[in-house]
Amino acid sequence: MSLSMLLVMQAALTSPGFAFDRVDIVSEEPGTWLSYDLPLLDVAPATTGVRFVEQVKPVFTLPVEHLYLGTSIASQSLVYEAPVLAREGLSWSAGLHTRLLLPRGIFAGVALRRWHLRLALGVSALSATAWAQPDWTYWSLLPTVGVGITRD
Repeated sequence: MSLSMLLVMQAALTSPGFAFDRVDIVSEEPGTWLSYDLPLLDVAPATTGVRFVEQVKPVFTLPVEHLYLGTSIASQSLVYEAPVLAREGLSWSAGLHTRLLLPRGIFAGVALRRWHLRLALGVSALSATAWAQPDWTYWSLLPTVGVGITRD
């Protein structure tokens, strides 16, 4: 478990307004597992499996309405998700994703919450930046799919 995950979990237990929302089994951001790793399942199943585990993401509500924090081994995200048709469980979202807290991309999409599931579709703009060479010159657009298990 990463240090950022431990810090988030500790904060979740001690901060008012900070609560567990869901676990994204397939995280919709940044979209690299779906686009880059899953197609290599038959060639490198162990690597694909490890990358799958890295992208599983606990998501927490923040004290600000409609604001969520997600953290996994592979990335962290700050997301604004607001209802479009609240009664039907449909919402839109937009956010920032980071790797080791270095901003590296943005994403947007729609989500549907039904029966303890959250299904999402969207797009992610991902830069090739890293702490070793912070550079936001090169970008990739990736389709995103999210599957999460919610608490309610």
